[in-house]
Amino acid sequence: MRKKLQLIATCSVLAISTTGFSQTPARYLNDVFTSVQKTSNVIYGNNLSVLTGTLTPSDLKMDVYEPTGDTATKRPLVIILHSGAYLPAIANGSAIGSKTDSAVVEMCIRFAKKGYVAVAPDYRVGWNPTSTNQDVRTGTLLNANYRVMQDARNCVRYFRMDKATTNTYKIDTNKIVMGGLGSGAFVALACGSFQRQKETDMAKFTNLTLSPPAKYVDSSIMGNVYGTDARSANTPNYPTYSSKIHMVFNCGGSIGDSTWIEKGEVPVVGFQCTKDPAAPYKTGAILVSSTGAFVVEGTGNGDILRILNKANINNNKKLKDSEFNDVYTTNANKANQGYEGLYPFITPAPGAAVTCAASPENQKEQSAPWDWWNEAYLTNAYNSYSSTTNGGIVNCRQKLGNPDMSAAKARKYIDTIQGYLAPRMVCALGLPGCVPKSTTIGIAETISSSTVSVFPNPATSAINFSINGANNIQSIALYNVTGTLVKQISGLNIKNYTITRDGLISGFYIAQIQLNTGTVTKKIILE
Repeated sequence: MRKKLQLIATCSVLAISTTGFSQTPARYLNDVFTSVQKTSNVIYGNNLSVLTGTLTPSDLKMDVYEPTGDTATKRPLVIILHSGAYLPAIANGSAIGSKTDSAVVEMCIRFAKKGYVAVAPDYRVGWNPTSTNQDVRTGTLLNANYRVMQDARNCVRYFRMDKATTNTYKIDTNKIVMGGLGSGAFVALACGSFQRQKETDMAKFTNLTLSPPAKYVDSSIMGNVYGTDARSANTPNYPTYSSKIHMVFNCGGSIGDSTWIEKGEVPVVGFQCTKDPAAPYKTGAILVSSTGAFVVEGTGNGDILRILNKANINNNKKLKDSEFNDVYTTNANKANQGYEGLYPFITPAPGAAVTCAASPENQKEQSAPWDWWNEAYLTNAYNSYSSTTNGGIVNCRQKLGNPDMSAAKARKYIDTIQGYLAPRMVCALGLPGCVPKSTTIGIAETISSSTVSVFPNPATSAINFSINGANNIQSIALYNVTGTLVKQISGLNIKNYTITRDGLISGFYIAQIQLNTGTVTKKIILE
């Protein structure tokens, strides 16, 4: 009876474990919609902008991307915050800085095709990076970040208000993800970890030159961390609704301090260039990109995910307890020191391929290889904005951080971001298709005294399968990363078998090995 129950358990577990490899594309994991509808400039609130030098009420607008023809009535929401160094595009010396940035639009379309509602909001910008006074640089940057965090949380509340009233967007408000690129990544991380005003009770967030010393961000003026109270520099929007989110992802960026990471906060998935000049990969200085002037110390993904993976924090438990069988995970694990949720990008320095006369950035490493822009547009727009002919130099300086900038290159990076992120979003949000890690353990434990070996792994030309003990190999089925059956051998009843590559492309595969008493699943990499 015990053996019979074991076999039943094995079959049940196998049925669960193979759902991630269905031959039918799975919603939220794959593109299941062919087109997307975009609603532009939806007003999600109104707040006080400092961009003109005086507090000016300004509408907050967003673009909403939805899968065309979708009939689902409860859909997860992904909010993606653009980069731009908290200044408008062109004025910040780049083409990046709005909800219509190429990478933001591409990410929103990809998510909407997977079945999410994806949102790209604009937000309040403005600070003084050119000041020679560090306290001015630090104070204006921290206040800029704070305002954007309030706006991002306001965007979350807008959708909860919509759900409770007109339900226009059919959002599942228990499944909300906050993501960001570049400076937007700073904000996304803050939305996940900066929950209380007292988290800035330390010297680095305090202007010590004042008497008495005072925090750079004065909540009596700026409002609370959620932006739900009326103050002289803040107008509350939908204050009775929750600002809660359920996951964060960031491409670049950092958090204000590692102590912000506390038990019980949301899971995080982070992507960052290991030599990112815009934000520290571990813990270090945040600098003004154009001058190299110090602003404040921050903590990047190399330390964020290390801390999140520690047992006493355990925020990423949902991810650590899940099985991710994909080539993106394999590649990440080669460089992330075993920290689940961390994808390090190792990029080359620009070298001599890009040179800009009198540029202070001629040794700049890559920071945002997922970005691309129209070079002629940036050059001409900057010339018009500045009434100079410096647009070409400005464009060149931007390319120092992305020397082989192109749409094709950027989309390859976005392929990786989406490929690594999608299964983790499914698991963090409790969506269909997540495979528990215990599933794989359960399969192995039900094969009693037999052990299946697969070697070499990774393989280049052939894969050997071998079993010891009382069992024999009856059949082998090989599936690619999309779940398509690419090779099957039946009627074996032997101890050893070799599968030749026969034109299979490089990548990750799943082998299902049928034995006399059950099935074993093995992960295989072809190089």
